[in-house]
Amino acid sequence: MAFDFDPQATVLSPGNARLLGQAAAVSYEDASTCETWARASGFDEAFEFFSSTGVTPHSDTQGFVAQNQQIVLVAFRGTQPNQPLDWLSDFEASHETWGNPAGRVHKGFYEALRAVWGIPIGGQEILPARLTSRGARAVWITGHSLGGALAELCAAQAYFVSHVPVQGVYTFGQPRVGDETFARTVHAALGTRIFRFINDRDIVPRVPFFGMGFRHYGCEIFFDHQQQERNGTPCVENLAAALRLMGLALNLDAIEEAGKLLAQATMQAGLTGSVQEALHQIVRAREETVLGYVRTVLAAGADNITDHNMRNDYLARLGTSLAVGQNA
Repeated sequence: MAFDFDPQATVLSPGNARLLGQAAAVSYEDASTCETWARASGFDEAFEFFSSTGVTPHSDTQGFVAQNQQIVLVAFRGTQPNQPLDWLSDFEASHETWGNPAGRVHKGFYEALRAVWGIPIGGQEILPARLTSRGARAVWITGHSLGGALAELCAAQAYFVSHVPVQGVYTFGQPRVGDETFARTVHAALGTRIFRFINDRDIVPRVPFFGMGFRHYGCEIFFDHQQQERNGTPCVENLAAALRLMGLALNLDAIEEAGKLLAQATMQAGLTGSVQEALHQIVRAREETVLGYVRTVLAAGADNITDHNMRNDYLARLGTSLAVGQNA
């Protein structure tokens, strides 16, 4: 392959991150550009581009499947750069059941996946057919922004519903996708093979809010404002991690903030009887105070979100670039 890619990797691989980052970036382009990139990157077997536009009403899910003798790669496109991220604006009516009874997921994300899952596109089904007919190939899934959310849901749907083993998932600037039950279920099965990249103040990985029941899982790789990489251990996100993540975006001292919240929750628990419940109520109230700001940022379009651009921000942090296309 054109990259130092390890098809059987079970730990974080810089070479895998660079290739999967490029795949996530090129997925914003048209079918011809995506295929050109795939061929040049060593995917010399069947290539299929999928788009739900004109197939599923009110849907715009896009991506591609590429493969060689060792790998099946699925890449999902995020929201187009000049479009508002309205899929994150409807925070309150977000939870929905999915193909497994464990937990609930963001309704908009799951509907976007279902628009290309088990649906004939161009006369034939692409997903999950290309995964179930993979042979001995390892399955790798990637995406940026909304595409990252779809990559996470695709992995869960493939593993739990279609019984397809997933070798690895790399996402970039991905929002939270499901509740704690969903997060714990997927993490128990795939968490050590899921890698979420977050670039400094990118607001998208901070939403939907922790206080609204959503949780990250897997392994977080964080690039700070000095472009230093910090790798976390695989885990389901807890309150301390969520506070720290939001604090880094809003210039808050997470430790000081957590101390203040704990003191406030302890006082409030004198009336309610539960420090944990009081703490969660306070965190949700704090998140709601910045909801207006977050809505404004998301409505401005993906190109206007600090540290969120796949090509200019994330690929640069990975130490690579994309030679084809213009829109990542």
